[in-house]
Amino acid sequence: MALCPPAAGAVSVRVTGLPAELHSNARAFLAITDMEEPDPRSVRLAHRRAPDEIRRALRPFGYYRPTIRSSLEKTEEGWLAQYRVDAGNPVRIKPLELRITGPGADNPDLRQIVAESDLAPGKQLRHSAYDTTKRRLLGAAVAAGYLDAGFERSRIRVHPEEGRAGVYLVLATGPAYHFGAIHVEQSILDPGYVERLLPVAPGEPLTSERLLDIQFALSDSEQFQRVEVDVQKEASDGAHVPVRVATEPTPARRYRLGGGYGTNTGPRVTAGMELRRVTRTGHSLRTELQVSAVRQSGSVQYRIPLKRPRTDRLTFSGNVQRNRLGDTESRKQSVGISLDELWQGWRRSLYVQAARERTSNGSTRRSRLVTPGVSLSRSHSNASRHPTRGWSLDMDLHGAEEAVLADASFLRLQGGTHWIYSLGERVRLLGRLEAGSALVSTTNALPASERFFTGGARSVRGYAYQSLAPKNADGDVVGGRYLLAGSLETDVRVYGNWGVAAFLDAGNVSDTLPLELERGAGVGLRWFSPVGILRLDFAQALSREDRPIRIHFSMGQDL
Repeated sequence: MALCPPAAGAVSVRVTGLPAELHSNARAFLAITDMEEPDPRSVRLAHRRAPDEIRRALRPFGYYRPTIRSSLEKTEEGWLAQYRVDAGNPVRIKPLELRITGPGADNPDLRQIVAESDLAPGKQLRHSAYDTTKRRLLGAAVAAGYLDAGFERSRIRVHPEEGRAGVYLVLATGPAYHFGAIHVEQSILDPGYVERLLPVAPGEPLTSERLLDIQFALSDSEQFQRVEVDVQKEASDGAHVPVRVATEPTPARRYRLGGGYGTNTGPRVTAGMELRRVTRTGHSLRTELQVSAVRQSGSVQYRIPLKRPRTDRLTFSGNVQRNRLGDTESRKQSVGISLDELWQGWRRSLYVQAARERTSNGSTRRSRLVTPGVSLSRSHSNASRHPTRGWSLDMDLHGAEEAVLADASFLRLQGGTHWIYSLGERVRLLGRLEAGSALVSTTNALPASERFFTGGARSVRGYAYQSLAPKNADGDVVGGRYLLAGSLETDVRVYGNWGVAAFLDAGNVSDTLPLELERGAGVGLRWFSPVGILRLDFAQALSREDRPIRIHFSMGQDL
């Protein structure tokens, strides 16, 4: 039962006898509920119409023969309209004709929609189930390339006296269409290069998913800021449909300027420029400058797209950098070439780098190295931002040989994995593991950039940035040959995009095995922002006698 307290002269309406779902819909249909300060004639007219409005409100749920008792009286406060409703028995589906005809009759997606439909013989008729099934069938047929799909029969015949309703829904798919010529309207790039950007070729089945693939491929190329795909069915040649793609180019130059702060790096500034179209075949040039308290670097990259330009490219690079690693300073200049490609589902990079480096930690050592290497990475998640399930893997292997343009021989392997698992709608479990090993005669033979360090906001919290590593005789942190670090964390969203976290970290770097792991634990605050997760952590160094507490601030994605 529901009563709306009226203002003076308004109408109070009571509807009783119905469950919540039916009651809500009945009140929504009643025009008399919206009357304020009405005249007597309007109230009586609305009251006479109310039973028909209630009947119309119950029909979508299958109730076609309700019993309604109504009354209307004038009170000191206004009008009181009462409706006692007995919905009666719902009509049930009998018979049901739900099927697909035409070339798409055996399409698995369409057959699954039929199998999952809430329409079934003997089941209570609900118009929403009929509308949902109809909408899903037609949408899936068009998405699968059956552009002429339509219903040769779509009807509900209700027999209230018999308590049944015949439901007839027959989809005729018509023929499946295929891609004809694909014309990209643009003048900034070589047509042959644009053709290689397209993930679809004429003759393939024309589906909405493949149309989106075209749009995403051209947008992801960073050459076009607007991409509109138009299927020109009126110009089709039999089962082949031409597709026109209208585009608007991005600016030929892009400038970037950014800044931030993290407890690992302190304040930092990044500036860069990109020339997107050095040539009409997609060659590009990128430069970047980074400045922070622990790292200063400048880099340039010249990228040449290959046969599969969306995934494969050849990159020539140069880099100058100065890093603070623990208590060790590295000054490095390098040039390199890399072949980056998609390989067996992995992102693979085959590279060679030639470098000169000066390592300073009380004494100074200069190194010259030519290091060939390979890196692999792969990831999967259920969302690009803030996933609740996902994982990532990465590995890098490179080395140098003293007899081949190098001052030392070594082989360095490093790998890591991250994973995320959902424990509920708002709770996640996150894990991280990182390991590395450098095979070399002595750590001193390695330049600082090839040694391992750990500790800080994104490794072992509770310890200073890159402070966990072997020390020299003067007590300076100089890095080591073996790395092992990991973390377990759970975070909970408590309000909107705000959350809290608890974590346990462990890790260390050593020149010998096994490693003695340092441990840290703590709690944190999370903000799931549009550009990444902001983390404010309060961590305690459990392995230290005084168990100091350190505050860490960082930003970035989980995978």
